[in-house]
Amino acid sequence: MTEIQSFNPRKIIRQIFLSLIISLGSIVGIFSLISFRGVKIDLTAFRPAWLFYGVIAIIIAWISDAIRLYVTTRAWRKPIPFRNAITGVLSCYFMSAITPSATGGSPAEMLIMNRSGFTWGEAGSLTAICGILYQVTLLILLFILVFLFQVSFALRGILLNLLYSFLIFYCSLMFLLFFFLYRIDQVYRLVNWGMGFTRRHFPKVKFSEEKVIEWIKEFFGDFKSGFRILCIEKPQYLLWNIAGYSMYFLCFFSVAFFSLRSLGVNLPLLKVISDQIPLHLAFGFLPTPGASGGVELSISSIFLQYTGPGKIGMFILFWRLITFFLSLVIGAITFFRVLYSISKLTSPEVKNSQIKNTIKVE
Repeated sequence: MTEIQSFNPRKIIRQIFLSLIISLGSIVGIFSLISFRGVKIDLTAFRPAWLFYGVIAIIIAWISDAIRLYVTTRAWRKPIPFRNAITGVLSCYFMSAITPSATGGSPAEMLIMNRSGFTWGEAGSLTAICGILYQVTLLILLFILVFLFQVSFALRGILLNLLYSFLIFYCSLMFLLFFFLYRIDQVYRLVNWGMGFTRRHFPKVKFSEEKVIEWIKEFFGDFKSGFRILCIEKPQYLLWNIAGYSMYFLCFFSVAFFSLRSLGVNLPLLKVISDQIPLHLAFGFLPTPGASGGVELSISSIFLQYTGPGKIGMFILFWRLITFFLSLVIGAITFFRVLYSISKLTSPEVKNSQIKNTIKVE
């Protein structure tokens, strides 16, 4: 399977429309619920300048994330241009926004890293470890706000249970990952059992046992090597990742603060940030593309108590326009340019031209 086939443009376009339909449908549903209650939309205190600050905040978040990736590649001694770093993070945002549980973000970033000189194994280990640090940074920020600044977060009912479920699942997953990392023999036993079970009960499924074992060996080997680089040999890059992610999250979460201020809702910045962190941790459980639908409904359920029914719909619309739709548009332009450049390099005309040039040189 080629790189282009892995990211089929037609399939991507269908996923874009699906994500947009779910997100817009949720926003329309919130407005409809307000209208059903007979509540008028309150724009008496609307200040559009605050939305401009929100756009600036999300751009700073993108740049902070790109700088984090730009610097981190030096730990592998394969520095990439900053242009490739910003392309990588924007492509990651875009694919995360249109795939269930944001599963497409990491492969998109790995593709950019591979085109920048990383092997697939190196790109995979860097992306996987940074993905872990992404979640760890959220937990660090949550503990700092709760225990150092004494900020409480408004999370109740099913959302709170979802957060607890995520923490248990994530801790269990990390334990198993690092357990198998140093007990690779147990991994081989499980894989061999799984392949035997598949052959007995699903004989039509065809696969090569040698290639499966080889892939498992390469994955854990690359992950262990990358973990050693960031956490043991060059821990300054680990701290840099946490600092970069912290800056990204603070800017990203401040968009809600500016959206609220544009509607005349004066809520402390730390309170707005602390209310979003638990939800952001739980969004990974939502199976919809980019967590669309669940994001709008859960955020509205938290901030309704501050905005009131008359402003909650406009708040969700402004916040989603900046954090989701803007990233979707910019990320789509960036990622489709990458796919177009790859398709040109792999086209038969280019290959034939390269062969002719080689013959002429010889």
